[in-house]
Amino acid sequence: MMYRINEFLNSLEHYELVKLKQELEKGSLDITKVIHEKIKEHERTHGKVCATCSNTMDPFSTSNYTIVFGPDDFRKKASFCGLDCLEYFLIKLNQIKNEGKNATKKIE
Repeated sequence: MMYRINEFLNSLEHYELVKLKQELEKGSLDITKVIHEKIKEHERTHGKVCATCSNTMDPFSTSNYTIVFGPDDFRKKASFCGLDCLEYFLIKLNQIKNEGKNATKKIE
């Protein structure tokens, strides 16, 4: 991520860098607002394709489901076009989890 930030900073002119520095030092709400809006935009785009069948999802459908899972420091988000896809995903996730437990038992 640091490479991309450096790439962004390299694209700015000197006066833009000075202005950005001043905005950051004074805790500009404009920058915070833009970042929050960009995060929301990214979160909305993740729900466009079903994680199981890869079908394009209708954003206005009431049969769409989204789950957020994983540890706090590494959250994952998956969207599904229906209960059948969600159920399939959960079954496969459970199988992977059980295979991992069985593999650690064999090692011991």
